[in-house]
Amino acid sequence: MYRKRTRETRSQARSIRFTPTAEVVIEAAAQARGQYFAGYVGDIAYAHALGRTAAGTPEDDPVRPLVETVEKLIAQLRRTGNNLNQVTHAINSGVIPEHAEHVLARVEQAVEDAFTVLDGFVGKDAA
Repeated sequence: MYRKRTRETRSQARSIRFTPTAEVVIEAAAQARGQYFAGYVGDIAYAHALGRTAAGTPEDDPVRPLVETVEKLIAQLRRTGNNLNQVTHAINSGVIPEHAEHVLARVEQAVEDAFTVLDGFVGKDAA
């Protein structure tokens, strides 16, 4: 975005947070324009504030539903993996927990959910 150069220096500092994905994307865009990360963010934010850009929010991203679905799947896999590790530890200690069958059923369900999400992402024909 075009920002008219002035004698005014960027002497004000702010601290902002980015997701790891946003940081990678913004860094790549900054490098493509031959700018440093902070300068690029400053220019884009300034241009947006002046109404010179039509930037949307992350909620406007068309792939957001897919990202949310994958995040839920990852959380499910984490919980299932933790339970599976507990059962495995107990079995290695010589005890078979009562809930072992339930945990194994959840592992199978998590795998099926993963395949369902992946099939929806790449299409059943491509899988």
